[in-house]
Amino acid sequence: MTNFFYGPSYSDALRAMLMWAADDWKAKGKTGKPKYVHMGGNHPYPNSPKEAGEAMAKDLGFEVLPAIVFALAPGDYTAQCLTAKNAGANYAYLGNTGGSNISLLKSCKSVGTDIQFMGNVWGMDENAAKAAGEAANGVVFPVRTAAVSGSTAPGMAMAAEISKVSDAAGTAYRPVHYYTGICAALYMTEALAWAKDNGGLAGPNVRKGFYQKKDWVPAGMEGVCVPSTWSPTDHRGMMEVHIYRAKVSGPTDGALPDLIKAGTIKLEPVKTVTLPRKSEWQGW
Repeated sequence: MTNFFYGPSYSDALRAMLMWAADDWKAKGKTGKPKYVHMGGNHPYPNSPKEAGEAMAKDLGFEVLPAIVFALAPGDYTAQCLTAKNAGANYAYLGNTGGSNISLLKSCKSVGTDIQFMGNVWGMDENAAKAAGEAANGVVFPVRTAAVSGSTAPGMAMAAEISKVSDAAGTAYRPVHYYTGICAALYMTEALAWAKDNGGLAGPNVRKGFYQKKDWVPAGMEGVCVPSTWSPTDHRGMMEVHIYRAKVSGPTDGALPDLIKAGTIKLEPVKTVTLPRKSEWQGW
């Protein structure tokens, strides 16, 4: 493996959300086995964490329902929502990206499902919450940074300076992926700097640059970038998963910055789950 991704793997993010879901079920005083269903297109992206999630769900005591397929493109997914509702699903993972998830959430709201939806890193964010409106209220999803817009973490000062490169006024609202992008770029920058000083900017040296630090946070990004560790035998940068909940409390017709400022759309931290670094989970 030669890739260095910043963030938990898709499978680990789902495992963490299922651990949260198992606790959530108990916290609500529910009895019996909660029912879990994987929902998404029959495509490598939504399918990538499917087996890992279903195995984890079984281990945690969920009843795992047959997966429900809905396309990667927006559409009318009333039939899929009725299938999930009639099967009694309590928790559902949405494996698709934002556009089709927005359609699915709207369809499920229209048929009155009572399901706790769990998104993936590309399946829910501030813009998706705006597009889905109140249908997105309550969706939980993994965020790859330890802070989001509005945080007072020390690293947000540097992030604000970086933001001014393309927004001189410094007033643009930056969604979760923006901060992830900053972190990913700065890890690469520091690995390149190490390589330059240790044999030159050749691929193998850049790779070694990523192995030089443990619990690594790029300089100036404390509290924003999650401490990450890559090693020659394990390219899972982090086992720490930050779970947030989208809260939508009214119409979302306005501009996103205004909706955030008014509190109509909020991202609320739910739980940070630190997974065990199990070797058998590597690449799965």
